[in-house]
Amino acid sequence: MSFSKIISLPTGSLSIQINESETLFNQYIDFAARNNPKRGFLFVSKVLGKHYPCTPDTMQHSYSQLVDLLLVNEKDSQQFVFIGMAETATALGLGVYETWLKRSQKHGIYCQTTRYFLENQPFVDFEEAHSHATGFYLYHPKEHATQQVFNQADTLVLVDDEVSTGNTFANLVNAYKKINPALKRVIIVSLLNLTSANARKKVAQKTGMVFEWLSILSGQFTFTPNPDYEFKTIHVDSNQQCKKYLLNGNYGRLGIDRALPELTGQITPLIADLTSKNKVLVLGTGEFIYHAYLVAKEFERAGIDAYVQSTTRSPILVNSAIVNRLAFQDNYDDGIANYLYNNDIYYYDAVVVVHETPMNSELAFLISHLNAMALKVTNGTICLS
Repeated sequence: MSFSKIISLPTGSLSIQINESETLFNQYIDFAARNNPKRGFLFVSKVLGKHYPCTPDTMQHSYSQLVDLLLVNEKDSQQFVFIGMAETATALGLGVYETWLKRSQKHGIYCQTTRYFLENQPFVDFEEAHSHATGFYLYHPKEHATQQVFNQADTLVLVDDEVSTGNTFANLVNAYKKINPALKRVIIVSLLNLTSANARKKVAQKTGMVFEWLSILSGQFTFTPNPDYEFKTIHVDSNQQCKKYLLNGNYGRLGIDRALPELTGQITPLIADLTSKNKVLVLGTGEFIYHAYLVAKEFERAGIDAYVQSTTRSPILVNSAIVNRLAFQDNYDDGIANYLYNNDIYYYDAVVVVHETPMNSELAFLISHLNAMALKVTNGTICLS
């Protein structure tokens, strides 16, 4: 069942050893090179709705598979805090949480990390040292009942698409323990886990906690950098200005204790307009992926062949799993480049951009370039923008 593989990238050579079959691995993961001297490679997930287009049914299937693993390992835990890791795994984290809510008898809340600063909002501060943008915030929940669970839950569930060292999780757990000394268990849930036994031991030592590692795929990797490759210097960090004027709803950044409302009925007129289309891309922006998934799910229910993707600040090279790249300015007033990858894999009859920020010139450029329709989400309500 296991297999090994060496992948040649412009930035270096990536060697992997996977414990599961190559067929299963290829259903979930591909590879790419990244313009990041700290980590010149990327495991490109095919089921996140991020760098690679996928159907909402495919996304839901991955949520269900991860929850299957979680339910087997619930044990004596009573209160759970789920955390989805920005930017890539915000939809994955929320999807796992909502699926778990439907199937578990336990109580839990969901939070997501974010790169956006919100003034006068207490936060847990930690870093992802290898990332292209290292600073993250985990905000304390806004509502009192949700905050109580955040402060006293016995189990922390950290959800990410891929885990390679566990160092970011160690940083986060150490910061979170200062708020919640009652924490007893930490569960890492991921599509792909490449941490070695030694790396897991170090994470446990750094935090003083016992970690449980749950994943669909597991193995190990080594990366040998190409000494001749010259990385380009780019700016990808947020500008640390307050973004409250841009973020008009709480979909996890300030903690939630229930599933987001379904969109049934909200986009019925749009569905009627799209039923004659063969393929439709529903595009989220940055960390705001899950509502694109919800819209695409409604399209799928109506018989439309819908795909989900999101823009990103991650600077990936056109190579291997990345067949094309569209660059533009971000719509969160950070003044940095954002990208849309692989939008030429399928020919789309229509594109729908689902966004949380007000319309601005950057967003208008993207919509115009894609000849797209736009849906704005304000406090959970969707309208044509």
